[in-house]
Amino acid sequence: MMHLAPMIHDLAIILGIAGLVSLLFQKIRQPVVLGYIIAGIIVGPYTPPFPLVTDTQGIKLWAELGVIFLMFSLGLEFSFRKLAKVGLTAGVTATVEVLFMSFLGFGAGKFLGYTSMDCLFLGAMLSISSTTIIIRALDELKLKTRRFAELIFAILVVEDLLAILVIVTLTTIALNKSLSSLVLLIAIAKLILVIGGWFIAGYFIIPRFMKYVGRVGTDEMLTLLSLGLCLILVVFASYFHYSVALGAFIMGSILAESTESHRIQERIAPLRDLFAAIFFVSIGMLLNPRVLWHNLGAVAILSFLTIAGKIVSTTIGSLATGQTLRNSIQVGFGLAQIGEFSFIIATLGTTLNVTNDSLYPIGVAVSIVTTFTTPYLIRISNTFAIYLEDHLPDRMKYTLSHYIVWMQSRKVDGAKKKIFYEQLLRWFLNGLIVSIIFITCSEFMIPFIIPILREKISSYKIADQIFTPTVGWFATVGISSPFIWAMLSVFKSYQGGVDQSVLTSFLRPGVLLIFRFLSLIWLGALSLNFFPIRYAISITGFFLVGFFGLFYRQIEASYAWFEKQFLSTFEKDQEDESQDDVLKGLAPWDARLVRIRVHPHAQLEMKSLMDSKLRNQFGINVIAIQRGSFMIVAPKPDEMILPQDELLVLGTDDQIEAVRPLIEKPPGFEDRSSPLDDYEVRQIQISGHSIFAGKTIRSSLIREKFNSMVVGIEEQGHRVVNPSPDVRLSSGDILWIVGRKEDLTRMMA
Repeated sequence: MMHLAPMIHDLAIILGIAGLVSLLFQKIRQPVVLGYIIAGIIVGPYTPPFPLVTDTQGIKLWAELGVIFLMFSLGLEFSFRKLAKVGLTAGVTATVEVLFMSFLGFGAGKFLGYTSMDCLFLGAMLSISSTTIIIRALDELKLKTRRFAELIFAILVVEDLLAILVIVTLTTIALNKSLSSLVLLIAIAKLILVIGGWFIAGYFIIPRFMKYVGRVGTDEMLTLLSLGLCLILVVFASYFHYSVALGAFIMGSILAESTESHRIQERIAPLRDLFAAIFFVSIGMLLNPRVLWHNLGAVAILSFLTIAGKIVSTTIGSLATGQTLRNSIQVGFGLAQIGEFSFIIATLGTTLNVTNDSLYPIGVAVSIVTTFTTPYLIRISNTFAIYLEDHLPDRMKYTLSHYIVWMQSRKVDGAKKKIFYEQLLRWFLNGLIVSIIFITCSEFMIPFIIPILREKISSYKIADQIFTPTVGWFATVGISSPFIWAMLSVFKSYQGGVDQSVLTSFLRPGVLLIFRFLSLIWLGALSLNFFPIRYAISITGFFLVGFFGLFYRQIEASYAWFEKQFLSTFEKDQEDESQDDVLKGLAPWDARLVRIRVHPHAQLEMKSLMDSKLRNQFGINVIAIQRGSFMIVAPKPDEMILPQDELLVLGTDDQIEAVRPLIEKPPGFEDRSSPLDDYEVRQIQISGHSIFAGKTIRSSLIREKFNSMVVGIEEQGHRVVNPSPDVRLSSGDILWIVGRKEDLTRMMA
């Protein structure tokens, strides 16, 4: 008998049981992720009578690949362009939720008697909601197009980013065994520097490269390169002692800016689903039911705190950004659970050996409980919101209403300040690039040129203390000069097409001097890698004045080229942006813009907008009509609604759901239609007593009586395709007829 590797045997058991359990959970309308965890418990080493899986180390390797591909997939759906679009609501709500739940989890851990390190990990585990579980639940409940669902997706984008920061912070604290603020600040600064370098280099090179591969290569080549880039950055992350999840997520978000991102997502999806399933199964395998049984009280307390805390924190955060009470409550109920990031954080604590053994199964159990309650919480959220609105005191309703109006006006007034923040970001990014160049040159260039200068200069001391740092510093400044110029000329070089008076209306000249002074201090601090502190600032100042005074035109042109090349990465956003995305900002308060396609059998098909009474009867406004490649914006009342039109309508959730049946596929239409699979081609031979003998194809009424069509005829060995309707049928002829199976059977009876 041929020897079979234990990993293959274990994988067969895992995938088989996971497939059966997930099928069962789909039948009972529960999240499939929960089924994977239950499957892991079944095959795990803690389930009697004996473990079904023997090579646990091999499964851990597969599970780590699951984390990598899961985070890579999440990164492909994330981009900083999307983060900029989701705005204030997502950022504030996610931050409030994560901070509130972290403190709540820390306090709950102290109450349960855990150490400070355990409490930190517990708070982090309870702070991040599950993107996978929420999207699956909303999709199964057919609520993904609701206004509150759009807000949830935006908040999840920010939470994914915060989760990465949380993982890095916990890793730093665990490795240093300390909560020192200085150590944490240094770690965060290092994180920003390393990740900033990856992002800047990645955005500058990879999207262009993938665009070229997508144009000249195959789907297979695109998949291999995408996975290769993902694993390369995972290796880099491990080299810098960061989580593999961080490297995978960053490469995914870089590739999300590529024009080939949708193709990559489609190709990666099966691989992601496979390894993600193994990851969730491995989570269940590590769950010890005995430990869980002895900690049922802790599970119950933490589950209640997770659901209640997330509902309260996200509702308050959403209300604070000017969302309506109903939307805020629905967002809170929708985010009231934990999932994959909690597993990753729990696994991190176990891997680093800094958390209690009972913390992992407790966290998984809380995730199982909250995953189970998620669909039910989403279902009752609207009912609860309506009940609360009806029973709120009038004074509180009045206050909330005026606060929402005030927040909307503040968003409009903040448009001018956006220019200031854009330039502030520009200054910071250029400073980040300069820092990366200085640190890279000091770490790699100096050790490289020291041996060369020692050969040329007789005195080692002079070479090491004078010539080496001087040559290295001049070379570094020369390389980074375009970005140094950008730091010093911030605001002054603004080319955004906006009148300078917009800037000077809220930016005084003193602020420009402050930015120049801060830039000089920044550069002086970086020069400490080359010179002692007493020389760094003065040398930097005197040299920059002379150097930029002589070569500023060439430096300015160089930076303009770099900036143009970098920003060209994001130009596809303007090209690919749909009319729906452009007009989303017009939707006020509870109203939103939704695309609805007109079904050929819809009730409103072939009616004018006036006759449809969408505005008068339902309160719906048709903003635009997409008809093929043409867009009709602000259509007139006499504009007809044609089949396959795509209507961009503005209304509340209730109004849109009320009008959908009139525009989309009519209820029960599927039962009246015949799928194409029911049609086939059959051969029928005309006999002497056949009802078709002696008749023409037209007079035989094959089309009218049997809903079928004669597409070919063989007559005395001669074959004719698509014969004329006037051809007369004779005994012995063979007909090729296309029709539904049941009609053809009835014809031959």
